[in-house]
Amino acid sequence: MPANGSGDSFAMTELITHFPGQELPVSEVGNRLRQMWDNDGEESPSHFRASQMNIVLHFGFQITPEEALAAFNSLLLFVQRYPGRIIVLCPNEAQRDGSMSAKLFSQCYIGPSQREMCCCEALMLSFEPDDCGYLSNQVSVWLESDLPTYHWFMGVPEIRIRKYFDNLLKGVRRMVYDSSREESDIADLDWPRPEGVRDLAQARLLPIRQSLGQFFSGFPMELIQDGLQAISLNYAAGKRGEAKRLAEWIKSCLSLDLVVETLPIEPREPASDQENPLILDMVWTYQNDYYFKWEFYQEGDRARFDYKLGSESKAFMTQLKPLAPEQALAEALFF
Repeated sequence: MPANGSGDSFAMTELITHFPGQELPVSEVGNRLRQMWDNDGEESPSHFRASQMNIVLHFGFQITPEEALAAFNSLLLFVQRYPGRIIVLCPNEAQRDGSMSAKLFSQCYIGPSQREMCCCEALMLSFEPDDCGYLSNQVSVWLESDLPTYHWFMGVPEIRIRKYFDNLLKGVRRMVYDSSREESDIADLDWPRPEGVRDLAQARLLPIRQSLGQFFSGFPMELIQDGLQAISLNYAAGKRGEAKRLAEWIKSCLSLDLVVETLPIEPREPASDQENPLILDMVWTYQNDYYFKWEFYQEGDRARFDYKLGSESKAFMTQLKPLAPEQALAEALFF
């Protein structure tokens, strides 16, 4: 089962203390891991451990314990399907002498058939944030060197990420982040490999892009663009990244540089007294009598289409199920 915690009970202590696992000296983590998996008996968990990757979950100072545990729990669900070693990096503002502390967490999951099992481990490290080289050295010791490594940033500021380009991020296959929760869009950094950077907000758009793409595929492009004057795209609190990525996708798909230079994106707070508050909504304005309106509701997993294109006009509801956090992570890491 995923690790649980109540936000009201968290003390103002270092982040690593809120994670499950056994406290160990940093130098002992490797030995303890070997002891866990070296037993080759018939019932040994090593028979059910088939790691495919390393996943580094890297927190900044502004991450709350609730946010950290939510991300960690989504990783535990993720590795049930894609087995991997988890390494959690927790900065400790009080550690300024180069010292580190560690935890080791291991867990096995029984599958639906009761005959399937998956075992994984998570290594947590509390570190001094300014010593990038030392951190990189320690993480390299903990990685399974023959497997690809993925890196997930949460709340790490741009200035610090830049310092990791030449050490911690060397050899990393893909870096992921969430533009809806970061203060700035770190995809705009001068990455050594920009093609390896993925946004979780973009990944979460997969069902929306599929739904909108299926709708628009039923109309000729010339008809969709005929008289198109402007597109407004509004978003609810916490969905800034989704709105930005959706705007980019629409402009790319419809070649809107021929029609509209920019898509205005305006902040929109969901009304507390609204029966079905919206996550995202779009209004397409035409010079003729065409129109297109789309709304994605916060509750009910549904979206509403209302349009007139050519001689056809219609309004209808459709199911639109968002991706679970572990599904969005898989989409960002692998696709």
